[in-house]
Amino acid sequence: MKIPWHKIKKTKTCWNWDSWLTNGYGVIEIKGKRYRAHRVVYEKLVGKIPDGLEIDHLCSNKRCVNPKHLEP
Repeated sequence: MKIPWHKIKKTKTCWNWDSWLTNGYGVIEIKGKRYRAHRVVYEKLVGKIPDGLEIDHLCSNKRCVNPKHLEP
């Protein structure tokens, strides 16, 4: 799946998910299944998230999908 760049609004620092949100986090639907947008973008641009780890938003912005702000 390609990253839906049209749903991301870049600011000087954050890449804000500008679509469906749940509990403040961006949500993306792929083949009928829902995923957190920041996790999808991280895996597409950086690599696999190690099993058992969550992604921390270093910027404290739940909508942000900028991989430079995301850390397992």
